[in-house]
Amino acid sequence: FALRAVVSSEQPDLFRALAGLLVTQDPSQLGKGKDVQQRFGPYDNLKLRCAWRIDHPARQAQYQAAVSGVGAEMEKLRRTGVQNPPGLPAPARGFPFAQGANERLLLHGTSPERLLDLLANGLNERFSGVNAGSAFGDGIYLAEDVGKTDQYVSADPRYDASSPLHRQLYGGNTVRHPGDVFYVLACRVALGHSVRTQHTGEDACAMDGGHPIFPVTFRELAPIPGITPTMHYHSLIAELGGAIQRYREFVVFKGTYVYPEYLLAYQRYDGSALLR
Repeated sequence: FALRAVVSSEQPDLFRALAGLLVTQDPSQLGKGKDVQQRFGPYDNLKLRCAWRIDHPARQAQYQAAVSGVGAEMEKLRRTGVQNPPGLPAPARGFPFAQGANERLLLHGTSPERLLDLLANGLNERFSGVNAGSAFGDGIYLAEDVGKTDQYVSADPRYDASSPLHRQLYGGNTVRHPGDVFYVLACRVALGHSVRTQHTGEDACAMDGGHPIFPVTFRELAPIPGITPTMHYHSLIAELGGAIQRYREFVVFKGTYVYPEYLLAYQRYDGSALLR
Protein backbone atom coordinates (compact mmCIF):
# COMPACT_ATOMS: atom_id res chain seq x y z
CA PHE A 1 0.00 0.00 0.00
CA ALA A 2 1.01 3.64 -0.36
CA LEU A 3 0.02 6.82 1.45
CA ARG A 4 -0.45 10.04 -0.54
CA ALA A 5 -0.42 13.18 1.59
CA VAL A 6 -3.38 15.52 1.10
CA VAL A 7 -1.80 18.96 1.41
CA SER A 8 -4.20 21.82 2.09
CA SER A 9 -2.35 24.27 -0.17
CA GLU A 10 -2.42 21.84 -3.10
CA GLN A 11 -5.86 20.23 -2.65
CA PRO A 12 -7.84 22.79 -0.63
CA ASP A 13 -11.30 21.47 -1.56
CA LEU A 14 -10.45 17.90 -0.60
CA PHE A 15 -8.73 18.98 2.62
CA ARG A 16 -11.76 21.09 3.51
CA ALA A 17 -14.12 18.17 2.83
CA LEU A 18 -12.01 15.88 5.04
CA ALA A 19 -11.95 18.50 7.80
CA GLY A 20 -15.75 18.54 7.61
CA LEU A 21 -15.79 14.90 8.68
CA LEU A 22 -14.40 16.02 12.06
CA VAL A 23 -17.36 18.27 12.87
CA THR A 24 -19.53 16.60 15.50
CA GLN A 25 -23.23 17.29 15.86
CA ASP A 26 -23.00 17.88 19.62
CA PRO A 27 -19.62 19.23 20.83
CA SER A 28 -20.75 18.98 24.46
CA GLN A 29 -20.58 15.17 24.17
CA LEU A 30 -16.91 14.98 23.15
CA GLY A 31 -14.82 12.95 25.57
CA LYS A 32 -17.85 11.44 27.33
CA GLY A 33 -19.25 7.93 27.46
CA LYS A 34 -18.36 4.51 28.82
CA ASP A 35 -16.34 3.62 25.70
CA VAL A 36 -13.82 6.47 26.08
CA GLN A 37 -10.36 4.90 26.02
CA GLN A 38 -8.49 7.64 27.89
CA ARG A 39 -9.78 10.58 29.90
CA PHE A 40 -8.88 14.06 28.71
CA GLY A 41 -10.62 17.31 28.80
CA PRO A 42 -12.57 19.22 28.59
CA TYR A 43 -12.55 19.78 24.83
CA ASP A 44 -15.21 20.88 22.36
CA ASN A 45 -13.78 20.63 18.84
CA LEU A 46 -11.45 18.57 16.67
CA LYS A 47 -9.10 20.05 14.07
CA LEU A 48 -7.61 18.23 11.11
CA ARG A 49 -3.81 18.50 11.04
CA CYS A 50 -2.72 15.92 8.44
CA ALA A 51 -4.47 13.69 5.92
CA TRP A 52 -3.43 10.94 3.56
CA ARG A 53 -5.17 9.07 0.76
CA ILE A 54 -4.65 5.31 1.14
CA ASP A 55 -3.76 3.55 -2.11
CA HIS A 56 -4.16 -0.21 -1.80
CA PRO A 57 -4.91 -1.52 -5.34
CA ALA A 58 -5.64 -5.12 -4.36
CA ARG A 59 -8.07 -4.21 -1.59
CA GLN A 60 -9.64 -1.47 -3.68
CA ALA A 61 -10.32 -4.01 -6.46
CA GLN A 62 -11.95 -6.36 -3.91
CA TYR A 63 -14.07 -3.50 -2.64
CA GLN A 64 -15.17 -2.38 -6.11
CA ALA A 65 -16.20 -5.96 -6.90
CA ALA A 66 -18.22 -6.03 -3.66
CA VAL A 67 -19.87 -2.70 -4.52
CA SER A 68 -20.88 -4.10 -7.90
CA GLY A 69 -22.32 -7.20 -6.22
CA VAL A 70 -24.28 -5.18 -3.66
CA GLY A 71 -25.51 -2.87 -6.42
CA ALA A 72 -26.76 -5.85 -8.43
CA GLU A 73 -28.63 -7.22 -5.43
CA MET A 74 -30.14 -3.80 -4.72
CA GLU A 75 -31.40 -3.67 -8.30
CA LYS A 76 -33.08 -7.06 -7.80
CA LEU A 77 -34.77 -5.71 -4.67
CA ARG A 78 -36.00 -2.65 -6.54
CA ARG A 79 -37.46 -4.83 -9.30
CA THR A 80 -39.43 -6.79 -6.68
CA GLY A 81 -40.79 -3.59 -5.16
CA VAL A 82 -38.61 -3.46 -2.04
CA GLN A 83 -38.03 0.15 -1.05
CA ASN A 84 -34.71 1.70 -0.10
CA PRO A 85 -34.13 1.08 3.62
CA PRO A 86 -34.85 3.89 6.10
CA GLY A 87 -32.16 5.43 8.26
CA LEU A 88 -29.31 5.75 5.79
CA PRO A 89 -26.82 8.49 6.69
CA ALA A 90 -26.58 11.52 4.45
CA PRO A 91 -23.73 11.30 1.92
CA ALA A 92 -20.66 13.27 3.03
CA ARG A 93 -20.25 16.50 1.11
CA GLY A 94 -17.47 16.75 -1.43
CA PHE A 95 -17.19 13.05 -2.31
CA PRO A 96 -18.68 10.98 -5.16
CA PHE A 97 -20.57 7.80 -4.29
CA ALA A 98 -21.97 4.67 -5.92
CA GLN A 99 -25.63 5.32 -5.13
CA GLY A 100 -26.86 1.94 -6.39
CA ALA A 101 -25.06 0.25 -3.49
CA ASN A 102 -25.94 2.98 -0.96
CA GLU A 103 -22.25 3.75 -0.60
CA ARG A 104 -21.31 6.15 2.17
CA LEU A 105 -18.17 7.52 3.85
CA LEU A 106 -18.07 6.46 7.52
CA LEU A 107 -15.48 6.68 10.28
CA HIS A 108 -13.45 4.17 12.28
CA GLY A 109 -11.22 5.37 15.12
CA THR A 110 -8.11 3.49 16.17
CA SER A 111 -4.87 3.66 18.13
CA PRO A 112 -1.32 4.26 16.85
CA GLU A 113 -0.47 0.71 17.91
CA ARG A 114 -3.06 -0.84 15.57
CA LEU A 115 -2.96 1.67 12.73
CA LEU A 116 -0.17 0.24 10.59
CA ASP A 117 -1.80 -3.20 10.52
CA LEU A 118 -5.13 -1.64 9.50
CA LEU A 119 -3.47 0.33 6.71
CA ALA A 120 -1.79 -2.80 5.38
CA ASN A 121 -4.57 -5.35 5.92
CA GLY A 122 -7.81 -3.40 6.09
CA LEU A 123 -10.64 -3.84 8.59
CA ASN A 124 -11.37 -7.45 9.46
CA GLU A 125 -14.73 -8.55 10.87
CA ARG A 126 -13.11 -11.69 12.33
CA PHE A 127 -11.39 -9.53 14.96
CA SER A 128 -14.70 -8.09 16.18
CA GLY A 129 -14.75 -7.39 19.91
CA VAL A 130 -10.96 -7.55 20.38
CA ASN A 131 -10.57 -3.86 21.27
CA ALA A 132 -14.20 -2.94 21.95
CA GLY A 133 -17.50 -4.68 22.47
CA SER A 134 -19.67 -6.44 19.91
CA ALA A 135 -23.13 -5.53 21.12
CA PHE A 136 -24.58 -5.49 17.61
CA GLY A 137 -22.89 -8.56 16.16
CA ASP A 138 -19.41 -9.74 15.28
CA GLY A 139 -18.78 -7.24 12.52
CA ILE A 140 -16.92 -4.07 11.59
CA TYR A 141 -18.20 -1.03 13.52
CA LEU A 142 -18.32 2.43 11.96
CA ALA A 143 -19.90 5.78 12.78
CA GLU A 144 -21.28 8.82 10.99
CA ASP A 145 -20.30 11.18 13.83
CA VAL A 146 -16.67 11.61 14.85
CA GLY A 147 -17.84 12.06 18.43
CA LYS A 148 -18.38 8.30 18.50
CA THR A 149 -15.07 7.26 16.93
CA ASP A 150 -13.22 9.75 19.15
CA GLN A 151 -14.09 7.47 22.08
CA TYR A 152 -11.88 4.70 20.69
CA VAL A 153 -8.70 6.58 19.81
CA SER A 154 -5.52 7.12 21.81
CA ALA A 155 -2.88 9.79 21.50
CA ASP A 156 0.25 9.72 19.35
CA PRO A 157 2.28 12.29 21.31
CA ARG A 158 5.48 12.79 19.30
CA TYR A 159 7.60 11.68 16.38
CA ASP A 160 9.66 8.52 16.88
CA ALA A 161 12.24 7.82 14.18
CA SER A 162 12.30 4.12 15.12
CA SER A 163 8.55 3.70 14.57
CA PRO A 164 7.57 1.92 11.31
CA LEU A 165 4.28 3.83 11.38
CA HIS A 166 6.01 7.17 11.72
CA ARG A 167 8.42 6.35 8.91
CA GLN A 168 5.39 5.73 6.69
CA LEU A 169 3.54 8.87 7.72
CA TYR A 170 6.24 11.41 8.52
CA GLY A 171 9.46 10.01 7.05
CA GLY A 172 9.55 12.33 4.04
CA ASN A 173 9.61 16.09 3.77
CA THR A 174 5.91 16.61 3.05
CA VAL A 175 4.29 15.98 6.45
CA ARG A 176 5.72 16.68 9.90
CA HIS A 177 4.37 15.10 13.07
CA PRO A 178 2.30 17.87 14.73
CA GLY A 179 2.42 16.30 18.20
CA ASP A 180 -0.50 15.00 20.26
CA VAL A 181 -2.55 13.68 17.35
CA PHE A 182 -5.30 11.07 17.10
CA TYR A 183 -6.16 8.92 14.10
CA VAL A 184 -9.42 8.07 12.38
CA LEU A 185 -10.00 6.21 9.11
CA ALA A 186 -12.54 7.57 6.64
CA CYS A 187 -13.92 4.45 4.96
CA ARG A 188 -16.05 3.87 1.92
CA VAL A 189 -18.81 1.45 2.90
CA ALA A 190 -21.37 -0.38 0.76
CA LEU A 191 -24.35 -0.28 3.12
CA GLY A 192 -26.76 -1.80 0.61
CA HIS A 193 -30.07 -2.84 2.21
CA SER A 194 -29.78 -2.22 5.95
CA VAL A 195 -31.70 -3.58 8.90
CA ARG A 196 -32.32 -1.29 11.87
CA THR A 197 -32.45 -2.17 15.56
CA GLN A 198 -32.45 -0.53 18.97
CA HIS A 199 -31.56 -3.72 20.81
CA THR A 200 -28.28 -5.43 21.61
CA GLY A 201 -27.34 -9.09 21.72
CA GLU A 202 -28.13 -12.20 19.74
CA ASP A 203 -31.87 -11.86 20.40
CA ALA A 204 -32.10 -8.39 18.80
CA CYS A 205 -35.07 -7.81 16.52
CA ALA A 206 -35.59 -5.46 13.59
CA MET A 207 -37.31 -2.12 14.14
CA ASP A 208 -39.08 -2.56 10.82
CA GLY A 209 -40.95 -5.86 10.94
CA GLY A 210 -39.90 -7.23 14.32
CA HIS A 211 -38.11 -10.29 12.94
CA PRO A 212 -34.86 -11.61 14.50
CA ILE A 213 -31.68 -10.04 13.12
CA PHE A 214 -29.36 -12.95 14.00
CA PRO A 215 -31.45 -16.11 13.50
CA VAL A 216 -28.44 -18.40 13.04
CA THR A 217 -25.18 -16.71 14.08
CA PHE A 218 -23.90 -13.40 15.50
CA ARG A 219 -21.64 -13.17 12.42
CA GLU A 220 -24.37 -13.09 9.76
CA LEU A 221 -27.45 -10.93 9.35
CA ALA A 222 -30.87 -12.36 8.67
CA PRO A 223 -32.33 -12.88 5.21
CA ILE A 224 -34.45 -10.02 3.87
CA PRO A 225 -38.08 -11.10 4.35
CA GLY A 226 -40.07 -12.12 1.27
CA ILE A 227 -37.10 -12.48 -1.10
CA THR A 228 -36.49 -15.72 -3.01
CA PRO A 229 -33.84 -16.96 -3.42
CA THR A 230 -32.45 -15.89 -0.03
CA MET A 231 -30.71 -12.53 0.12
CA HIS A 232 -29.22 -11.33 3.41
CA TYR A 233 -29.20 -7.79 4.73
CA HIS A 234 -25.96 -6.04 3.81
CA SER A 235 -25.53 -3.96 6.97
CA LEU A 236 -26.99 -3.13 10.36
CA ILE A 237 -27.93 0.32 11.68
CA ALA A 238 -28.01 0.62 15.47
CA GLU A 239 -30.58 3.39 15.89
CA LEU A 240 -30.97 5.90 18.70
CA GLY A 241 -33.30 4.82 21.48
CA GLY A 242 -33.27 1.68 23.55
CA ALA A 243 -29.62 0.68 23.97
CA ILE A 244 -28.21 3.78 22.21
CA GLN A 245 -28.62 7.29 23.56
CA ARG A 246 -26.11 9.51 21.75
CA TYR A 247 -24.61 8.12 18.52
CA ARG A 248 -25.82 5.71 15.88
CA GLU A 249 -23.53 2.89 14.80
CA PHE A 250 -23.20 1.04 11.51
CA VAL A 251 -22.05 -2.58 11.31
CA VAL A 252 -21.05 -4.65 8.29
CA PHE A 253 -20.14 -8.31 8.43
CA LYS A 254 -17.98 -8.64 5.33
CA GLY A 255 -14.61 -6.91 5.19
CA THR A 256 -14.91 -6.50 1.42
CA TYR A 257 -17.81 -4.09 1.98
CA VAL A 258 -15.40 -1.58 3.57
CA TYR A 259 -12.45 0.27 2.02
CA PRO A 260 -10.41 2.67 4.20
CA GLU A 261 -9.78 5.52 1.76
CA TYR A 262 -8.36 8.31 3.92
CA LEU A 263 -6.38 8.54 7.12
CA LEU A 264 -6.97 11.66 9.20
CA ALA A 265 -4.72 12.91 12.00
CA TYR A 266 -6.42 15.44 14.26
CA GLN A 267 -5.95 17.31 17.49
CA ARG A 268 -8.39 18.08 20.29
CA TYR A 269 -9.16 21.68 21.22
CA ASP A 270 -11.05 23.46 23.94
CA GLY A 271 -12.13 26.56 22.07
CA SER A 272 -8.88 27.79 20.52
CA ALA A 273 -6.61 26.07 23.06
CA LEU A 274 -4.86 22.86 22.05
CA LEU A 275 -5.45 20.05 24.52
CA ARG A 276 -2.17 18.42 25.63
